[in-house]
Parts: sequence; structure tokens; C-alpha cells
Amino acid sequence: MKIVIVIRDNETRRMIAEAIASAGEETINLTSLADLPEVLRTVPVSGIMVGVVAATKAAAAEKQQTHEMIQFYPHVRIKGIGSELAILGNASTLKEFINECQQFQPRTIRKSERRIRHIAFLLSADEHFADQEKTVTMNISEGGCFVYSTRTWQVGDRVWLKFADNERVVTGTVRWWQPWGNNKRIPGIGICFDAAS
Repeated sequence: MKIVIVIRDNETRRMIAEAIASAGEETINLTSLADLPEVLRTVPVSGIMVGVVAATKAAAAEKQQTHEMIQFYPHVRIKGIGSELAILGNASTLKEFINECQQFQPRTIRKSERRIRHIAFLLSADEHFADQEKTVTMNISEGGCFVYSTRTWQVGDRVWLKFADNERVVTGTVRWWQPWGNNKRIPGIGICFDAAS
């Protein structure tokens, strides 16, 4: 498991990296949000910590891009106050955040551009659509999409998608699942399209 730390202050970054290392986990240490997209494209990570100062000093485009990217990972904003850390996010302590990251399947972000698109379609776990679910994409890229779903899924499940405006069927595989009931994130599944789709 790797956690990305994006903090400008060397001492705060070192202190956090040491605390994460003492829990047996690795870190990738960055000083700028500008470096984050390339890391997330190439290295599977389980969480992201962004320093408040690093976020404040970033360009508007970097802030927007970062906000969109980190939504798919456990993440917190963090600020060093002397020898103490203030954590702003769903976890109230560094230990809680590390525990959350340990439960998360490490992944990279998609290499192709992701677009926010809400496309209606039928989702099924079988090719005959015997037990279909009416749903919608939250975002889509060349290689896959994230779709809203309240059902229970497993990583590796095969899925069939039939779009509402035509009869075309696209197939894919569940790469990750966010269950319903976790108020921190939208429930649904990340789907990787089959190459032939």
C-alpha cells in the first residue's frame, strides 16, 4: 500500500511519512499538486493527503484537477501546527486515515480523459438482462466508466450495459465497488470496458 503526501513543508511531510512508515506502509512524497496526476497515472495508491498550504498555493486549474482525481481515493487535507497535525476530512486521526487506506484496493487513475457525462442505460450481471438495473453513468472515459448502483458487486464481476437510446450492448469488468450506505462517496462501480466493446 502506498499513500501520496502532497505537502510543501519538509518537516511536516517528514513527520507524516515517518508515522505512516511506523504503521508498515509506504509513502510517495510530493511538494506540489502539479506532480500528482503523473503519479496517480503510473503508481497504484491507496490514499492521498494534501496539505492545506499546497492546495492554497496551487493554480486554479491544478486545484480543479486535483479535486476531481482525489474523489476516487480515501483522502484528507492536512495542516501541521507545530508538532501536531490537524486532519480535515472523514478521518479524524492519522491512524483512522491509515486504516481507511488499508481497506482500499490500490489503483491508478485512467490514462485517458474522464468526462462528467450522465448517460442512461440498463446494467446487468448477465447477458440476457434478466435482472437489469436502470442506472446512469457519473463519468466516462475511453476505457471505462463509473456508474451509480446500489447493488452489491464484487471486483472482477462481468457486466453488460445496454444504452437507453439504442440497442447496443457494451461489456466490461468491475474494477472497484463503492457500496451504498457510505455517506462519504457515491455508491456505484468502476467498470473497465472490454477491448472489443
